[in-house]
Amino acid sequence: GGGGGDTATQAMVVEWAETTVGDLLKDFVAKYNEKHTDKRLDVYDMCARNDSFSVLPPDALVTKAAANGDDLWVVALDEAMKEDNTRGMVSSDANGVQRSNLRAKDKSYYYWAHKPAGEEPAPREAPKQIRKRDATKEESTQFKTIAKYAFDSEGGFVSVYVTMPGIQDLPAGSHEFEATDRSMSLRIFNYQGANHRLQVPKLSEEIDPSKSLVKFKKDMVLIKLCKVKKDFHWYELHKTKGIGEE
Repeated sequence: GGGGGDTATQAMVVEWAETTVGDLLKDFVAKYNEKHTDKRLDVYDMCARNDSFSVLPPDALVTKAAANGDDLWVVALDEAMKEDNTRGMVSSDANGVQRSNLRAKDKSYYYWAHKPAGEEPAPREAPKQIRKRDATKEESTQFKTIAKYAFDSEGGFVSVYVTMPGIQDLPAGSHEFEATDRSMSLRIFNYQGANHRLQVPKLSEEIDPSKSLVKFKKDMVLIKLCKVKKDFHWYELHKTKGIGEE
């Protein structure tokens, strides 16, 4: 390897299968500086390439980088930046960021971080509990989804009908009903040994939640949703996204 207009050749034997290109660079620079005290190299100013002028990632294994019998050349970063080094990269050891940076000839690609000798890692702060609260009733309760229902929107209300035999026999307080201007949720507890829920996160149109209610009839639950647009016919209960809508 060499830098600038000078050329130097050094045969190095790789004895460890896990040796990386970065390891080889550091070893080369250390031995070079032992012999050239007046013209020392900085390992972070150097990079390695093969015979095809392909710059090799410092974390690439030498056994893969030289798998085709190529010689590895240590050259100055500035020289490598001038060469056409965008071909034949060791893709098996390079990630997408490295490939992108190499194509862009981003000099930061050639640097890699090493912890200085003797430096202790920064202490990690113990995880902190930001907030603690008890689970809500809904979060701690399992529900079966009510998937079968019928509805009509004649007049000023949308009426939703859910057939549930014997529902009228449940005690008071066995259900919860919530509504906003564009959503509704009905939760029924302990019906035939299970909890049930009908939830519409986005209704087809706006409703008046203050005038919407639920009634328990014989073998049936009736939900009355008060329409804001009294004469507007609902073709569906759930809002369906239109083209271009979020």
